[in-house]
Amino acid sequence: MHRRFLLAATWLSLPIWIQACGNTTPAPATTATGGAGSGGVTSTGGVTPTGGAATTGGTTATGGSRATGGSMATGGVVNTGGASVTGGSKATGGTMASGGVVNTGGASVTGGSTTATGGSRATGGGGGSGGASATGGVAATGGSKATGGTVGTGGSRATGGAVGTGGSTATGGTTASTGNPCKPIGWATRTGRNGAEFNVTGGGDVAPIVVTAFADLKTYAADSQARVIHIDGTLGSGWSGSSGDRLEIKSNKTIVGLRAGTQLKAAIHINGASNVILRNVVVRGPGSNEDQAWDNINIEGSSKNIWVDHCEFWDGQDGNADVVKGADTVTFTWNVFGYALSGHPHNLSNLIASSDSEPESDGKLDITFMFNWWKAAMERQPRCRYGYIHVVNNLYTSDSSVGASKLGVTNGYMCNVRTENNHFISQAEPIDLGKQAGTGSVQEAIGNLFESCSGNQKGSGTSFTPPYEYKSFMVSASEVKSLVQKNAGATLTSPTACP
Repeated sequence: MHRRFLLAATWLSLPIWIQACGNTTPAPATTATGGAGSGGVTSTGGVTPTGGAATTGGTTATGGSRATGGSMATGGVVNTGGASVTGGSKATGGTMASGGVVNTGGASVTGGSTTATGGSRATGGGGGSGGASATGGVAATGGSKATGGTVGTGGSRATGGAVGTGGSTATGGTTASTGNPCKPIGWATRTGRNGAEFNVTGGGDVAPIVVTAFADLKTYAADSQARVIHIDGTLGSGWSGSSGDRLEIKSNKTIVGLRAGTQLKAAIHINGASNVILRNVVVRGPGSNEDQAWDNINIEGSSKNIWVDHCEFWDGQDGNADVVKGADTVTFTWNVFGYALSGHPHNLSNLIASSDSEPESDGKLDITFMFNWWKAAMERQPRCRYGYIHVVNNLYTSDSSVGASKLGVTNGYMCNVRTENNHFISQAEPIDLGKQAGTGSVQEAIGNLFESCSGNQKGSGTSFTPPYEYKSFMVSASEVKSLVQKNAGATLTSPTACP
């Protein structure tokens, strides 16, 4: 039986084609590239390819020496017998491009197709299939070093290596530094005012525990192990003053409501803990008063790297969300701090440091508030001492049926505030400088929108420069209202959902 093959050689940089006896001569094809280093199989028309399969097709098809998925997921194994084949469109920003096996017999094939065929006729006789279909994802690896399968002679089945995974998360998309709504931002991502970056992971990638009873939630949240805890249903029995249900959260915890509107009838206390993520829960207090009662959430005592996201804190008896006594590096994003009960005189929402005599807070209490919604608060939106406070892209609205607005953002003793691109609606004294005191106390007002407001709207000087990136996803003040009203609060439909 006659057999034909092609050898490609290079002599003085000129390709020389040598044909053995055969029935027909395959037409030379253009060099098929699978992107920057795609594929994993280098098939050279008869010479044993680096990927392992000796396939003959008449052309010099280079698929790259290692399957890397291309620069930004381009290739996969590419063997062409004719037309130029690209390893898929360049996957950027999360576009899924297949980095898997693409074997064509002549037709133009993109890397996004699955179940690659060996062409109309796999050279050498048998029908060699391109192997497993592999998706590249973003920054796809194209498989763990695609070897091209077993040595293939005369059309034996060549596999493109293991199914190429492009990574579960598209690296070309947004990250913590560019505003991914599922990643912490702001001060929570720093080790301190002059410190390095910090990766807030909470419980990390441990298997989630689903809790349906408050007693179980309390046990897991307070233990010493890294935990990911999903709250299923309404848990807790409420509280009043300083008695009732209170959830203590310790280090390395992720606590998330299993579905939108998950209610927790318990005050939350984070004391001396670090690396904590709290998301997608609603906490409703019994109504404000002037007693020294529990806050809806209180963060204190050397706690650091805390991210509170997509939660709702309503009608806190003392405050909605206070950070005091030496806590540091906290970020609040996409939360609602609200009041709905009328006739309560202490609608003072967010206090940072409980007095001017709190030396453990000097140099600490650095907090970011971004994309939050203050609803019907009287004062403390927030009111701070000591810290470097970044108030950016938040919405402020009032409700006369609940109570009058009196003071907005307040910089107190030694507190440096950057109030930037917020939208204030029907607020009295939205920029409150009346308690400015002590070294470094200042409030800079930048790019804010004041609608039907009264009182001061100007800042008092130049604030700190945030050490983290945020401007790439900060929006103008005119965009804040629609964005925050749509997404703020416990709106996530699942623990992994992103708005």
